[in-house]
Amino acid sequence: MTNLVSFFRRFRRQPASEREPEPRSENRSPAPCPPSTDVPGDVAEILRVRTEIGAAFLTGRGIEVGAGARPFPVPASVRVNYGDIRDKAALESYFKTRVEPGAHFDAQTFAGIDDNSLDFVISAHVIEHLRDPLGSIVNAMRTLKPGGVHILVVPDMRYTFDQNRPETSLEHVVADFADGGAGTCRLAYEEHLRFVHPYLTGETHSELQIDWQASEGAKRWQDFDIHFHAWTRAGFESVLDAAQKLAPFSIEAAVSVANENIFVLKKIPQA
Repeated sequence: MTNLVSFFRRFRRQPASEREPEPRSENRSPAPCPPSTDVPGDVAEILRVRTEIGAAFLTGRGIEVGAGARPFPVPASVRVNYGDIRDKAALESYFKTRVEPGAHFDAQTFAGIDDNSLDFVISAHVIEHLRDPLGSIVNAMRTLKPGGVHILVVPDMRYTFDQNRPETSLEHVVADFADGGAGTCRLAYEEHLRFVHPYLTGETHSELQIDWQASEGAKRWQDFDIHFHAWTRAGFESVLDAAQKLAPFSIEAAVSVANENIFVLKKIPQA
């Protein structure tokens, strides 16, 4: 039996060149998802727009989840704590540089963060990696003070390696909110193998290989990170419409730049 840690190494957030045999046939393991912001010529424009958004909406004290070596630009006057569910070794392997991991933040549950305690929460190119994106938005809103803002940066699948896979439907996201994403987890690995891996490498897998690898990935989803979801701007806006019914907020800004969409959500005080 193939060693699964080695076999799925390229599902993780770091590249690997090893080729491993599948139990029943010769196979090349799936290509990893590179950072979605790596678009030649667009990095400066992304930084400019993010800086303007930060200057316009960020004040006080808040957190950024999943920043790694690429934190969202914030004004000098704010206080921001950084955190990630990954450890230092995993972060440095992914970003190829030294990274201080900060606190342990779960970007889906925000467990351990008090209600109504933060002025802002930033999440850039993180929500597509979460099994329950709707739950992430709801929980981020829980941690915000009334009037606090949640900045969400979401890759637009039309301009990334996700462009050939099916868009995540609202029904899919609602189902994930009900069961934490357990019911659709295997499908995400199947879509990665069928649509993303060929785009990145030019290689294709047989249906037998896809079936086996997707099943194994779903069993160990906490170890093997992929994009569980993919959206266009319109598709993600439908997710925000659903989230507003669960945790009221206004959409203060929505900006598309290069291959990402930036949304600024402001918590509405509840009577």
